[in-house]
Amino acid sequence: MRQPISITIFFPAYNEQDNLASAVEDALRVAEESPYIGDYEIVIINDGSTDATQAIAERLAAENERVRVIEHDQNRGYGSALKTGLAAATKDWVFFTDADRQFDIVELQNLLVHIPIHDAVIAYRAPRRDPFMRLVNAKVWNLLNKSLFGLRVRDIDCAFKLLKRTDVQSLHLLSRGAMINAELLIKLKQCGLRIKEVPVSHLPRLHGSPTGAKPSVIFRALREMVMLYGGELGGVSHKQAMKFMAVGVVNTLIDTSVYFLLTRGLTAFAGHLVLAKLLSFLAGTVSSLNLNRRWTFGVRTPLSLAEVVRFYAIVSLVLLINVESMKFLLRAGLYDLGALLLTVVFTFGASFTLSKFWVFRKTQPRVAQP
Repeated sequence: MRQPISITIFFPAYNEQDNLASAVEDALRVAEESPYIGDYEIVIINDGSTDATQAIAERLAAENERVRVIEHDQNRGYGSALKTGLAAATKDWVFFTDADRQFDIVELQNLLVHIPIHDAVIAYRAPRRDPFMRLVNAKVWNLLNKSLFGLRVRDIDCAFKLLKRTDVQSLHLLSRGAMINAELLIKLKQCGLRIKEVPVSHLPRLHGSPTGAKPSVIFRALREMVMLYGGELGGVSHKQAMKFMAVGVVNTLIDTSVYFLLTRGLTAFAGHLVLAKLLSFLAGTVSSLNLNRRWTFGVRTPLSLAEVVRFYAIVSLVLLINVESMKFLLRAGLYDLGALLLTVVFTFGASFTLSKFWVFRKTQPRVAQP
């Protein structure tokens, strides 16, 4: 068996007076009995609790020298509590989990078996025991992080992670709210670390109230996501793709509005759906040229004839794809609005690639690499 490790186990805690003592006692028992652990410490981060959490934490620390307490003078948010715990760790490895006892810390053994082959071991809840709306929120959150940052993990916010202290303490983490787990994993992956995902049990909460689904918590997480995407974590091409998509949404709204106006407001177009689609598509080209040129690709020089020619060459190609796709889908019996949406999907990839590397290729400003 490999040599036992030293580990810091810490618990972010906010108003967990009914759970904290049992959580810490379970951690002490696991740390004492595990063949993988040699030296250890237990750290409680009391994030400005308004109940008896601080008093219980101080009692636990007084009873066992392995336990220490760090108190925030006010509630600073989950991200701040996590950053405090990571910074306070003194052992070679750092493990954190919530104090709400929705995880069985005995399953820490399932993570420990994967070191030192991996640089980090993170858990995913299998299955996740949360209300339906929290599950929906989690799906949307994972999708957003995957789309914006390319973060591909099963359960971003699972509070059951084992990390190397030197790796995490070298990171400059900015989030103070629920975005902290995503930021942590994004930056670890950017460092090229080997990350192992392991399933763990998820238990229903028996005491206390969760705070992760509060509107203020969700809003703060989204705000931090936007901040990070607009800052150091958003890649240049990725940002451009997302902006190009946003412009596409605007143009699609124009396209769809004109299509509705022609086919539902003017009887002359009721039997000429393809012609209506052609006219509605052309209606969005002017805004597309200006928005993508200035906002997506950051071109500030005067518009040149060559750009206009290249742009409308792309428009012609996209128009051809749209019209032919529309014809094919209508012949296949698809409802016209469904065919309209599918043609948008078909052309996005080609439109972005050609716009970036051909239409505006000579006029995009150089962007300094971090």
